[in-house]
Amino acid sequence: MDRVFRCSLLGLYGALSLVLLLFTSQVLAEERPENMDLKALSVQTAQLQQRLEQTPADYEALKGLGIVYHGMALKDSKAYAKKAVQYLEQANQKKSDETEVLCYLGSAYTLLAKDAGDLMSKSSYMNRGVEYMDKAVRMDPDNISVRLIRANNSKNLPRFLNRRSVAYEDFEYLAGLFEKRPDVSPSLKVSVYRDLAALYKEDGDAAKARKYEAMAGTIEKEK
Repeated sequence: MDRVFRCSLLGLYGALSLVLLLFTSQVLAEERPENMDLKALSVQTAQLQQRLEQTPADYEALKGLGIVYHGMALKDSKAYAKKAVQYLEQANQKKSDETEVLCYLGSAYTLLAKDAGDLMSKSSYMNRGVEYMDKAVRMDPDNISVRLIRANNSKNLPRFLNRRSVAYEDFEYLAGLFEKRPDVSPSLKVSVYRDLAALYKEDGDAAKARKYEAMAGTIEKEK
């Protein structure tokens, strides 16, 4: 009886962990990691770490930890960027064709560059990060999560790095993709349209800013 009970608990734990990972991926893709509470993210890391300790080869736990630490690094790069890189590197080594992991890893490297101690390290981390994100998009151009990761990363990088055009490219690509994808959630559409509106407003294109703001407003009225 004890053995059956333990097996049942392990099965339940595995199912709950999978749900957690799926929930994490959805939240990170649609609600943005920077909008998540750091305390809630810390709880998720503890749960995923416990799962990894029980099964060190668990790819999904490695991936989940890397993604959650990436979300934490967006709030505090100095404290969490190294952790994000650590787990995402391990996940990428296990499945090098997983484009979402590769793109998160690239973004994590750019966050690591922010607090690097010397110019050479900053440049190395930044170049590696940009290379990984661009490779992920080339490999999987219609992947919404991959495009979002690179778009938001490019939008937030300093202008002298010349990634502003990449942010426009990805957000515009997503806007076009949404027209062919009725399954995309309204909240995600609104988020992307608002990001485009903000970018165009900042860069002085009032007409396009109004266009995308109006598109976001129309979706919100239909909810």
